[in-house]
Amino acid sequence: MMTENRDYDVLVQDINIGDITSSAHNADIIRRIRNGDTGWSNRLHILGYEIDGDNDEFIVGAGDDLGWLGYFIGRSEAIDVLEVQYLSEEGEQVDAFMRGITHNQSIKELSILADLGDQGFENLGYFLRNNNALTSLIFEAFEAQTAHNIAMALEQCRHSSFRSFGLETTNISDEGFAEIVTALRTQSQLEKLHLKYNNIGRDGCVALGNTFRRWEASNLTYLDLSNNNIDDIGLQALVEGMTNCSNLEQLYLSDNGQITAAGIRSISPLLQSETCSLEVLSLYRIKFGDNGAIALADGLRGNKSMRNLFFAPTLAGITDVGWSAFSKLLCDTSSINNTYLSNHTLERIGDGCSDYDANPPDIEQYRAWNKDERRDAAICKILESHPDLDMEPFFQWKLKFLPVIINWFGRAQEAGLEQSLGGRKLSSVYSFFRGMPMLVGGHQSQGQEKTRRRSRKRRLDGETK
Repeated sequence: MMTENRDYDVLVQDINIGDITSSAHNADIIRRIRNGDTGWSNRLHILGYEIDGDNDEFIVGAGDDLGWLGYFIGRSEAIDVLEVQYLSEEGEQVDAFMRGITHNQSIKELSILADLGDQGFENLGYFLRNNNALTSLIFEAFEAQTAHNIAMALEQCRHSSFRSFGLETTNISDEGFAEIVTALRTQSQLEKLHLKYNNIGRDGCVALGNTFRRWEASNLTYLDLSNNNIDDIGLQALVEGMTNCSNLEQLYLSDNGQITAAGIRSISPLLQSETCSLEVLSLYRIKFGDNGAIALADGLRGNKSMRNLFFAPTLAGITDVGWSAFSKLLCDTSSINNTYLSNHTLERIGDGCSDYDANPPDIEQYRAWNKDERRDAAICKILESHPDLDMEPFFQWKLKFLPVIINWFGRAQEAGLEQSLGGRKLSSVYSFFRGMPMLVGGHQSQGQEKTRRRSRKRRLDGETK
């Protein structure tokens, strides 16, 4: 049950804010919140000590600082962002503060880095149920015993405005995480999940996958699972539950050292889905080796969305075998058609920094062509990989294909590839005509034959007369 609010409603009629706060700085902040002063930051940070000395830092002191702060926050319409880094060790003060903010309707982003206690978490649940403006909720640096309280509070949130959830740098167990993400099963409107630096393992991945499976129309675009305890089996269970996550654009799996090539291979169905929207995949400090590189290359074959594939080449354990798979992905030189069907969207591969020394020269060239919006990557790769353009495969389209050839070379010239073109435009057109004599020279012979037949007919008609 929600305990009865202290007599703040009665006391507020006669108080002097300077008498109820521990410092003039805190009194000034409460006064501005009470007066709805819009001439200051709409952010408020609750701290245990001063960091920058800004007017948005409330330093918790002795007395009833927190109770009054919560009371006025609850009635504020100006505060958009609230970050709670520290709360008093006195449980009554924390409870009073949390009771106060349950009435707030303006806070859009709430970050909590301090233990609220059982009653405080219960009041947080009331806040989440009543506030329909909240878009982002983050819990950070929590211990294992808080998992159940966090889950119970999340069960109270039912508003479509809630778009981003974070649970970062905690000591919460894998089982505790599973309970928390299970509480998110009704939150299919979530777009971002920040879940790095936790202890997420197999149980957590299974639970998260099951939650995604319940989201029939997922809006998720961002998922960060870096620095956890995910292994191959856990990753496979997670990906199996992500069939509905067709809007996912960024996936971060870095620093999950138990993932191997087998786990990387399980990502392939996600990459090969016709509805795949993934643009960023981060795999830093995962030793997936050549087999993992081959699995990634195979998975990305035909993919049109991926632009950034991040990993540390040396730490990944890739040799020439793995780089060869990536090279073929970016530019398959076995035929002009296969070159055209190669991957032309992947712009960054490897460490993702300005120094690409760890990447082979051909990978860097292909990547640069893909990234250069002024050039058609497919044309660049074809001209580079096929000095003698074979026209025979295009004979089946007959003369209908000739304008396409001319237009193609025109696009190459517009892309600044005059040097690469050389005399190949003229030679290709010549090869096209030379390979089709019946369509070019043959037309003239047939015309001459018709002329001879008309002349012979006229001559015979004259003789008959």
